[in-house]
Amino acid sequence: AFRRTNNLNVWTEADENGVLSLCCSPKNIGAVLHDRVWNKDCSHVLTSGTMSDGTDFSFFMKENGIDRLTSRLVSASSTQSPFDYANHTRLYIPQGMPYPDMDNPEYIHAIAEQVVKLVYATNGHTAVLFTSYKVLNAVYEQTKDRLSAFDLFCMTRSNRTAIQDFKKSRNGVLFASGSMWEGVDCIGDCLSSVIIPRLPFPMRSATMESKKEECNGLGEFVNTICVPEMLIKLRQGLGRLIRCETDTGLISILDTRATTGKYADKVGNVLAKYTKAETLDEVEAFFREVKSPAYFEV
Repeated sequence: AFRRTNNLNVWTEADENGVLSLCCSPKNIGAVLHDRVWNKDCSHVLTSGTMSDGTDFSFFMKENGIDRLTSRLVSASSTQSPFDYANHTRLYIPQGMPYPDMDNPEYIHAIAEQVVKLVYATNGHTAVLFTSYKVLNAVYEQTKDRLSAFDLFCMTRSNRTAIQDFKKSRNGVLFASGSMWEGVDCIGDCLSSVIIPRLPFPMRSATMESKKEECNGLGEFVNTICVPEMLIKLRQGLGRLIRCETDTGLISILDTRATTGKYADKVGNVLAKYTKAETLDEVEAFFREVKSPAYFEV
């Protein structure tokens, strides 16, 4: 028997093997954290490189109930990264990409074409970060034969060794989603190219539907929930590339909305620290400049 509650989101979901799970989560995590964690007679220190959406901590504080505390109890500060992004990285955003549509074969084909070109331009050492396993598998199927010169690793929900196998490879290519977006260290030349086919807007879920119902219209939902969450996750994905002061590499965004969407300015603010490369020739020239001859050996 199930007990009806207004305080929980309850839903079922199936994994890739068809195993059905019953899931639930509090509708208001912020309220729970405020009552059980923050509103206690002790201090807390929170640190991360991606708590901000690129401007301030207001979204993070609201989502986690910190905004419920009086201002005198909260102190926030931000420190610039010590990494030399301007000289150690390049940003490539190809022109003419179709609008993201997971059900459009032309979109999948365009992503696959760009992935192949970029992998060869950087001699592998690449992680392609997808937001959908459906698109991941479709692009992998279209590119695997053309990328046979490289060690290929396809990450699935049940494949727990893909990331470690990629780290051990010489010039591997990892088709990834899920956990690869955050908290993974690939220091050195192992990972020198991060490709993001689609801006990581949150996917439809019971939690997101609940948040949508609490907003006054679709516009408020997109601007106050979807865009900040996307920006934070984008910063997390970008952060996979440069993990120490000597790392060098390429960021590629294959989503036309990064430069033409209503929130292009906010995305541009996140990407501002990277030096742009207009062509793949510029990408290849940059890699010849910053990488040793051993990097290009198979």
